Amino acid sequence: MTLHIIPDWHAYQRRLPEFNDTVHQVQLFLSQGQAVALVVVDYLPNLRQILFHGQIESAQIWSAYDVLQRVQLKYDSPIALMDIDWPDAAEFIEMSDRVVVRVAKKHYATVWLDQVTHARYDRIDLFEAGERVQELILDDRGFISCATTLDNHGQAMRRDYLTPSGAVAVQEDCLTGAVTTQQSWTPQTTFKNMAELIAEVVAYHVHDLPDEDTLIIAQSQTAIFLVNKVAPKQAIILSYQTQRTVPQLEQELLLQISGTVDFAVVDTQQQFETINSQFDDQTAVAVIPPYATTALPVQTPAPITTVYWYAPEIDNEVFDAMRALMLAYPKWLLLIETTQDHRAFDDLILLDSQQAVNVHGLVDEHSQKAHQARYQFLSQQDEASRLRYLSNARLLMDLTPAPEQFLQTAAISHDVPQINRIETPYVKPNQNGQIIHKSDQLQEILVSYLTGRYNQQAVRETSQAIGANYQDDMLWIKWQQVFNQIKQRKASGK
Repeated sequence: MTLHIIPDWHAYQRRLPEFNDTVHQVQLFLSQGQAVALVVVDYLPNLRQILFHGQIESAQIWSAYDVLQRVQLKYDSPIALMDIDWPDAAEFIEMSDRVVVRVAKKHYATVWLDQVTHARYDRIDLFEAGERVQELILDDRGFISCATTLDNHGQAMRRDYLTPSGAVAVQEDCLTGAVTTQQSWTPQTTFKNMAELIAEVVAYHVHDLPDEDTLIIAQSQTAIFLVNKVAPKQAIILSYQTQRTVPQLEQELLLQISGTVDFAVVDTQQQFETINSQFDDQTAVAVIPPYATTALPVQTPAPITTVYWYAPEIDNEVFDAMRALMLAYPKWLLLIETTQDHRAFDDLILLDSQQAVNVHGLVDEHSQKAHQARYQFLSQQDEASRLRYLSNARLLMDLTPAPEQFLQTAAISHDVPQINRIETPYVKPNQNGQIIHKSDQLQEILVSYLTGRYNQQAVRETSQAIGANYQDDMLWIKWQQVFNQIKQRKASGK
């Protein structure tokens, strides 16, 4: 049996997926020797970078856009600036994130470096009379993949998806949505929109897959459309992840499963309870986390007492509690991962620094700067950065209504105690962390954990016991149970 996985990667045309259930599921399945084929329905000219970043290059790949654009190229081959046929006497002005091309002293084009590595070109803007008239998207296999023509107001009028030789394979009218194409696999040449065309080519692909194979589809509104439109004969598992379902719920969109779906997999118990009302009595659901724990050797505690506080929105009451502790314990370091503007908090830290004393009990410029430096505000971090920070942290603090699952998994792997407001399977109170209900409990608990007045061995043993339930082999067993239940249900005619 091959697992055919349809990811929801439409947002990753110019950036790499992080904390994505599909990436981690593919990693898990490949690690267990399972045959995996990615069915990519999104336009992703940077797909090779995504696969490399996720360490999932060994998965088979079928791409809807490759079929539509008649692309058979497989390997990464970035375009160099001089690979492009520029006008004679073109001048190139290199900047940190782009190259400006001038012809006859006029702005002719801007060639943009990708936003992730700044090491390759991913798009070109063409100009006439100072106005942007066309955008060209570069495929990471070395050709111009898409050309979008703009009107005088910079709005897209027409989008041409190109073959590697430069011929137009698919033309999209951006005003009406209508699509025109000529394909060898269908006599139909016009479609209402790109979604209809993608559904048609996916149906063509899925029709030839063995009946005993399984489709795992990342839940999204696009996925629901595809499932209803394609109606595959293979078993279908819909994978729900909190970071996708929360925005849908905020828009009051329905997440229900159509009758053609055999099973649902949800990433957390809390998320299951949130969306359970949309499942009917016949729906089979399993909670399987996307992130696996790792059994790491016992590490010597880092010399710096570091607290990692995950706070997309900083709670003022909690911050005030931390301010008092940071003054009382001058060897603590506080890392705050937040998306919030922190200038107001910087002012408070500056104010507090006027009370920060040196080893002689005196306030001076050095002691003030040292106090300020012990607060580090971090923008939203990627997986690798979070793992690096957690490997040196003494405590993870996440007081959000839905604790961040990747961080909790990393804390378990690194034997880092956790403080949360919400109970989750990753924390056993008084063993590897605490669940607090009021902010006034925070100071006492933090002092206990950060000054060594807790049972470090209990934290380690509890973390290892919890982590054993979420290692690769255990998650794989949970998935096998899902596959077996599907077989049993089909055999019984349910």
